Amino acid sequence: MMGIDTERSFLAVLEHAWRNHEEIALFLMTGDLVQDATVATYQRLKAHLDALPVPCYCLPGNHDDPALIRQTLVDGNIYFDSQVLLDGWQIVCLDSTISYSPGGYLPESQLNLLEACLADQPKRHALVSLHHSPLPTGAHWLDTMRLSNAEAFFALLERFPQVKGVVYGHIHQAMDVKHKGLRLLGCPSTCFQFKSDSEDFALDQVPQGYRCIELHPDGNISTEVVRLSSVPPGLDMASGGYD
Repeated sequence: MMGIDTERSFLAVLEHAWRNHEEIALFLMTGDLVQDATVATYQRLKAHLDALPVPCYCLPGNHDDPALIRQTLVDGNIYFDSQVLLDGWQIVCLDSTISYSPGGYLPESQLNLLEACLADQPKRHALVSLHHSPLPTGAHWLDTMRLSNAEAFFALLERFPQVKGVVYGHIHQAMDVKHKGLRLLGCPSTCFQFKSDSEDFALDQVPQGYRCIELHPDGNISTEVVRLSSVPPGLDMASGGYD
């Protein structure tokens, strides 16, 4: 896609993360695991994730098929769970996808799930993860595809002070802002990056990367975005978009 080998860039990111960071507890993959959701593509991804010696928790994105993820990808160290319990923390994984739409929405079932997870673990700090950004990014074309019921999402989170942050994918760029006392963290893509503050679709000449997150016992979050040294070879900066 966009002139690059996305599998190659993804593997380069995984290898860089594993080589440069000690004590990795898990990988959290915030959606768009594949571009074309087929059994073959998920099996190809599974072969790579199977080789990792830590758990991999996967969320669906707008290019994914949640049913196929469950049927084809989940096994061994690969999970599609809603709640991840850690020492003093929980990660709540939500499905913000809408079938056949690039935009995001959390139906009542997902909001109820979030509420139940938070109510069930009042003494654990919480990190909430989903695919779609609940806030505008400044890229106007991309902001038409953000979480459409973000107000209901934030209203629920406000009732649970143990929630310390929200992490999401989809935007293909880094984002680290405070909103209503919460840390909101957007993640870069493992392939090409979207240019911020752009009216129309545009790529940014910034390398692929990942976000490291450290969850501290006192509820604080330390995080940094780490990027590879150069953009993937062949990146077509003149591309006008994709489906």
